[in-house]
Amino acid sequence: MEEDSFINKNYGKDFQKHLLEQYKLFVDTSLDVTSKRLEANKFHLTLNSIIFGIASYMTALNQYAVIILFSLAGIVVSYVWRKSILAYKELNSAKFKVIHELELYLPARLFKFEEKHYLKKYHGLTSAEKYYPIIFIVLYISVIVLAVLNALSPMLWLSDP
Repeated sequence: MEEDSFINKNYGKDFQKHLLEQYKLFVDTSLDVTSKRLEANKFHLTLNSIIFGIASYMTALNQYAVIILFSLAGIVVSYVWRKSILAYKELNSAKFKVIHELELYLPARLFKFEEKHYLKKYHGLTSAEKYYPIIFIVLYISVIVLAVLNALSPMLWLSDP
């Protein structure tokens, strides 16, 4: 078998049986990636909700430095969240390329068929979920701007024109 070849054509009599087992295993790993992505999204959403809640509460206490600090932390968390979403998308895309290739050696190309007929209308979770971190980043930036304006407002009112 060539090192860069996808299929070992000299495998032997159990080729189809073992190929099907590898196919099943690989499909399971793609489901695992999706499950891990959803768990990561839950974690980041919860963490952002807590950070944003604390920053919002601090506005009532006029704790501008704390607001800015938590908002900056939220921006970092949101950035990491977005990178995570895109990394999971890339990994799952690669996995489905392998699944499509494996299907060439199986009786039916179910995932390819589904992609061809269903995914034209459906853009996947990633198309929507990748914007959630951006929404949080915009919210955090807004909170920082408002905190800075509120912190400076007494100085603005006291200065002579």
